Amino acid sequence: MSINQFLFDLKNVVSNYEEDAKCELLFERTKHIAFDIYDQQVCEETEHFTGVEYIIQTSVFEDYFEGTIIREIKDSDYCMVIKYAT
Repeated sequence: MSINQFLFDLKNVVSNYEEDAKCELLFERTKHIAFDIYDQQVCEETEHFTGVEYIIQTSVFEDYFEGTIIREIKDSDYCMVIKYAT
């Protein structure tokens, strides 16, 4: 895996989420994530990311949401974590 290819893929995945919300990008070790508290949803698989995203969202106000989206990175011990707010 080249770093340039990974960063290009990362930019494309994150830009899909940034269309609707303000996002903060983090990386976390997969073993530290409690996947069972997240809703699982099928999404577009890419060269570097699996085709499953894990989502948790809360409504803070009527039209204001905060949440977290997790995407596993293929062949890695890490996940991409996107914290977002509308």
